[in-house]
Amino acid sequence: MATKELLPLRSLSKSREVFERLRDAIWSGDLAPGTPIRESHLAKQLNVSQVPVREALLQLEHLGLVVRVPDRGTTVTKLTRTEILQMMEVRRHLEELAFQLAAPRITKEAETILRCHLTRMQDLVLKKDHFGVAEEDFGFHRTVWKASGNDVLEKTLERLCIAVYAFVSLKRHAAGETMKSAVRSHKLLLDALLSGDPECIRARVIEHLAPDAVIPSSIAE
Repeated sequence: MATKELLPLRSLSKSREVFERLRDAIWSGDLAPGTPIRESHLAKQLNVSQVPVREALLQLEHLGLVVRVPDRGTTVTKLTRTEILQMMEVRRHLEELAFQLAAPRITKEAETILRCHLTRMQDLVLKKDHFGVAEEDFGFHRTVWKASGNDVLEKTLERLCIAVYAFVSLKRHAAGETMKSAVRSHKLLLDALLSGDPECIRARVIEHLAPDAVIPSSIAE
């Protein structure tokens, strides 16, 4: 797959500079989903050693923007509609459990954090910052997962969801899709969580994670 050449960095530099260059290249589409990333090639292209490239790729993996597979290398995250549907089917059950467990455990501090995520999300929607909205969305859910008190559940959901958040936000950005419903959907989730009503929580989680609400039409099978 042909990709646009990246310009060399002006200084021998730090993983942060490499990270920002790669992140921007992925975000702009210069490094398209599914593109293989070779550390040695990037190091030569950016005029740095492989160490900051490796560190940058670890940061990108943490954000879900790349996938690193042992003995197979690193690629820019790419998921099919079928893969996302399967992930979301599992996530709905785990997410409902997390919200049900978290409901009686939500402190005033946790509620404040959740409302801060909503406020920032609303600001980022106005700026049409898809990736920023995705980060606040992820932060909102991580707060609930942590409040569940179940470490295994929290870590399982994080591993399951991070690549989906990144890939979907990239596709929405590329397609110029609107994000206006994101804030309202999370407000309804928060209301359900604070109500403590199991049936209300279940209904809102199912509605929030419905395929049509989560998967952009631009993602192929």
